[in-house]
Amino acid sequence: MRWSGWLTVSVLAALVALAVSQQTPSDIAFGGEYFFRFRASAGGLSPEERAIALQARFTLVLTRLLARGKPLTVQVKSVGAVKSISVAGIPFVTVTADDAKANQMTVEQLANLWANNLDQGLRRILGESVQ
Repeated sequence: MRWSGWLTVSVLAALVALAVSQQTPSDIAFGGEYFFRFRASAGGLSPEERAIALQARFTLVLTRLLARGKPLTVQVKSVGAVKSISVAGIPFVTVTADDAKANQMTVEQLANLWANNLDQGLRRILGESVQ
């Protein structure tokens, strides 16, 4: 019975390790809020590298919003075949066809979802009412 217990633990550990090794997307979270997940590379950056680059933009956005008294605005603009999301006038993140495909959405649908998540999450961080 003891042997079967160790065997079960070993099999479960192997399955978890396999699942983790295949899961490479990076979650985008800041200030206790979850915003979205990168599932695709873009601009020569892996999902993890994109997430790291985005963390610096969160600091820049919050500095602009708080220190300079800028209003929170989240805008989606078309830039060729991609969508660019800006926050407080700062280019924030680009949604590519690969991002959309990895999320089983169109580029427009995914950009609108990410923009909405950014708007609502940043409002919660800033203590503003979410509309």
